[in-house]
Amino acid sequence: MKYCFRTLYGMALAFLVASTALPAAAQFATLRGQVVAASDGTPLQGVNVALTGPDGQLIGVGTGAEGLFVLRRITPGTYTLEARFIGFIPHTDTLTFAFGERRTLNIELAEDATVLGEMTVEDERAGSDVRAIAGLETIRAGDLARVPMPGVAPDLAAYLLTLPGIVSTGDQGGQLFVRGGTATQNLVLIDGIPLYQPFHIVGFYAAFPGNLVSYADVYAGGFGARYGGRISSVVDVAMRNGNKRRVVGSASLAPFLSTVHLEVPVEPEKVSLVASVRESVIERVSPDLLGERLPFRFGDRFVKLHAFLNRTSNFSATMIHSFDEGDIQASDETTQQSTWSNFALGGRYFFLPDDFPAAVQLSVYGTRLLSEYSLAEIEERRSDVQSYNMEIAFTYLLGDSQVNIGMFAGSSLFNYRLERLNLETKRDVSSGGLYLSTGLQLTPTWFIEPGLRMQSFTSGIGTAFDPRVRIRFQPGGPTGRTSFSAAWGIYHQQIIGITNDQSVTDVFTAWAPAPKNSRLPKAQHYILGVRSRLLPWLDLSLEGYYKPLTNIFFPRFSDRVNRLVALEQADGKAQGVDVRLEAGQAWFFGEIGYSLSYVEYEMPRAGFDGTRLTGTERFNPPHDRRHQLNVLAQVHRAPYTFSVRWQFGSGLPFTQINGFYNRYFVLDPDDEDFFTQEGQLSVSRAERYAERLPPYHRLDVSAERVFDLSYAVLTLQAGVINAYDRANIFDYNAFENRRINQLPLIPSVGLRVEVK
Repeated sequence: MKYCFRTLYGMALAFLVASTALPAAAQFATLRGQVVAASDGTPLQGVNVALTGPDGQLIGVGTGAEGLFVLRRITPGTYTLEARFIGFIPHTDTLTFAFGERRTLNIELAEDATVLGEMTVEDERAGSDVRAIAGLETIRAGDLARVPMPGVAPDLAAYLLTLPGIVSTGDQGGQLFVRGGTATQNLVLIDGIPLYQPFHIVGFYAAFPGNLVSYADVYAGGFGARYGGRISSVVDVAMRNGNKRRVVGSASLAPFLSTVHLEVPVEPEKVSLVASVRESVIERVSPDLLGERLPFRFGDRFVKLHAFLNRTSNFSATMIHSFDEGDIQASDETTQQSTWSNFALGGRYFFLPDDFPAAVQLSVYGTRLLSEYSLAEIEERRSDVQSYNMEIAFTYLLGDSQVNIGMFAGSSLFNYRLERLNLETKRDVSSGGLYLSTGLQLTPTWFIEPGLRMQSFTSGIGTAFDPRVRIRFQPGGPTGRTSFSAAWGIYHQQIIGITNDQSVTDVFTAWAPAPKNSRLPKAQHYILGVRSRLLPWLDLSLEGYYKPLTNIFFPRFSDRVNRLVALEQADGKAQGVDVRLEAGQAWFFGEIGYSLSYVEYEMPRAGFDGTRLTGTERFNPPHDRRHQLNVLAQVHRAPYTFSVRWQFGSGLPFTQINGFYNRYFVLDPDDEDFFTQEGQLSVSRAERYAERLPPYHRLDVSAERVFDLSYAVLTLQAGVINAYDRANIFDYNAFENRRINQLPLIPSVGLRVEVK
């Protein structure tokens, strides 16, 4: 392992030396810098930065990751600089360049409150966004408010559930499955910090405040070399920095979740602090509001500090703590039967030196998840996982293109127990590696992003080499209405999740490392897609994917209740098609998304005691939802907004339980104590995942009214979740022979106050 890190250090040092040896031609000047929002310092990606010369010569580029840009081969002279981004006031300046000059310029853009809604739709749907590539969906803060919620604050989790290819167990559970992957195969990053359990027990709430989300890159597959450690998907969320000019804040009250948030300029124009506290109240008001108990309690706390250290560097620190408690069995007992809590802390240092041709970012973070679940006294489970990681990344800017290189290392400690009588299992693992990727604008019609990720693992697992590539082709150039894209990559994962197929819907996952000296879970992603602007107000996207899966660890339980026999490795495949039709006007937004998918695993057939039998067992895992349909619409006529969402999903597979019995072991036939033994409680199961739950569907509606006062903005919202009171099944308590449903019809009224 030490040799691996020495090698990585040497490679990075060689890259830095090579980078500094690439001087600009003496007769040309170079301009580079970063574009951020003036209010909070958030980097802005996709800003058009252009220089116009006295002869009309135009040199332009769009900002990339972290809002970085570079303009090369500038002939000495005087130019007009302009930076434009939708929703912000354009920035203009006059610059004069000398021979061979290398200048760093950081630009702040102020938000434009008067921008027209129709213009916003037009610009955001332009085809020149190089991030519109296979498998990627970029979510802006304004998108979140389109989904009706039982509260006035938007949330990322609710919006994710409207995207084709993303499946959930329903209203409860807090687990998402993306294009055939399990919940533990998703990587969710909050300001670069991974969260093991990023969603609350009530499934349309994330474990972090939605009103502070700046943007989120959602990769349903085909993600680049920068991301690793998961084989299914990536949700990379950037949270807003606090306001650096004045104190602002808001408070909201709603039946499910109430929120208080505050932004303070610790040092005006330089340092800001933003904090948010969210707490559920549904467990307190549900008996009076609904006439029945909804035994859920959840909430989160979020704090972010951001500081401009000087004109070329900044620092940010982010802290998240979330908790969930719930009796998913809806029993009359006062004890909570399912609990989990997240804690995450991380810091980032960003540096754009004047005399160095690359931006540098250093990240350090730690995260922990502690979860417990008890379905009955005989069935108690516990999982505790802690991770500590660091990464240093370099971005070398080349006009329209850039090169990214990074080194990373980390360790994780796992401690879990799957039943009351089972001893706790403790293990720690480490990994480290290097990634290299580049985004190249080959021609106005071709963009390619090749990359390679190398990662070494402990526990005798070895080193994985994961090549990846993403391609986009726009026949009509940057302003073309249609783009074709493709992605391919190899992905490995050392961390696995252990679930129990005894439950119809298992809300508990024991995080664990892959067994020692075993082959790592592996996936290949093949994605092909097309996005087309059919009309000025209508977009169509179509993506097909195929994912061969190998070495997927799957638990094998015996006929004794909750007794894990072994972790076996299954192979399989996930394939499907996602279709999305999106319409947008200044006053209307509509979206229809449909997914057709198929997931199948196969593994050697075995008996309840783990012994190998002849033949192969094939089955559809519990997240194989064959059909899924989402319909979303919103009408906005200031100061009123009306939203409606209907979702449908075909039934998920589950393993039917035939019944329970006491199992007796006779070691000595002459031992009369045999007649007084209690035996061991055992379970008789039908064929693995051979049955399917009924279809899931639900209608949500909401209406809100905005009151713009001189000192504050008040938003009043009313809505209904599960408007026609569909009895969707969530789980089945086999010990009590009782069905547990998802959330019933729930009316809600909420109020939000935002201080100007």
